[in-house]
Amino acid sequence: MKGEFSKWYATSFPQEASFIEQRWKAIDACSEELRKSSLVLLTTLAFRLKPPKSSTEVSALRQALTGEAAAVGDEELHILSASTLAVAMGSTNKDIVALAASIVASASCGGLRDLKQPMDLVGQSDNVLRQLSETSRRRPALEQAKFVTPLLDKADPTLLKALDNEIPSDVAQALIGATNKALSKMASRQREFEAAVQKYVTIQDEELDILWWIEGGHSFDLAQDFSKIEAEHLPLAIARELAGLTKVLPGPPALSSLLSRTGLLDAPLLSIPGCVQSMPIDWLNNAVDKLKGEDVSPALTPILFALQRRHEVDGQDDWISAWSTTTGLSREPVLSPLQIAVAAYREISWTQLG
Repeated sequence: MKGEFSKWYATSFPQEASFIEQRWKAIDACSEELRKSSLVLLTTLAFRLKPPKSSTEVSALRQALTGEAAAVGDEELHILSASTLAVAMGSTNKDIVALAASIVASASCGGLRDLKQPMDLVGQSDNVLRQLSETSRRRPALEQAKFVTPLLDKADPTLLKALDNEIPSDVAQALIGATNKALSKMASRQREFEAAVQKYVTIQDEELDILWWIEGGHSFDLAQDFSKIEAEHLPLAIARELAGLTKVLPGPPALSSLLSRTGLLDAPLLSIPGCVQSMPIDWLNNAVDKLKGEDVSPALTPILFALQRRHEVDGQDDWISAWSTTTGLSREPVLSPLQIAVAAYREISWTQLG
């Protein structure tokens, strides 16, 4: 990734190798301490959208990405944010990888937003989500591991000092401390194994629930069989119900295939405002009431933001112009119902599970 960053950076900011090295070190350090709030801010800046965070948080990010080099300028902040996201999606922390990729996919809004960066973050997020949805669902190794006797660290400084002083009470305390460290390592391995098994069981429950839902062919929210649902209602209704059954990011493998089994492929092209405006008012009220408002924004969740805006005007259509202005998305472009469903699913799933 370091070599790729050098190429990305050099396309917009020709600098000496030593300067680029300093920028890389700052990105690498920043990517080690990412949380949901920082991923939200990085994605907003990478897409050149208005940050939802205060100027203090943007300044803190700017300072972190400055590192030991010269201060980061506004244009430079965009490419450094995008580069940090690219590094995050290659992290060994799978939870961060899944969340980062989900937020990037959500911000792209089915491809309606252009990412003006030297790297293809959206394509990377698609690949990462596809790979994670498959690999994270593999059964953890359940074979009986060979028991390893916990060993005391003979080079432990506290223990060595106590032995040198030849004070029995100090030696005893040092031995207790060294023993606790050894046992702590064993307990940590056990907790990791239990967490892996628990996650696998949760995923198995999720897959079973989704299977029964698909086979049943019935929407609980609309109280109709899939085949009876109005075509323009399908994308959002199906996406919301599938996201509600999802328990672990990034969700099930073959997402598009699952969604297509509900009849989405037979529906006509739709615009996002048209799709949102078509939803029954009872469905809309129920959906908005269960949203996590703090995660809904015009930048990263434009579809959920549209639901909120329509809800605020009691289901009327005079929200659309303001929505278009705030999100930067035109009201005219149309997407396939499958594209809208996938985009809505990504928004709902990361705001619920992230």
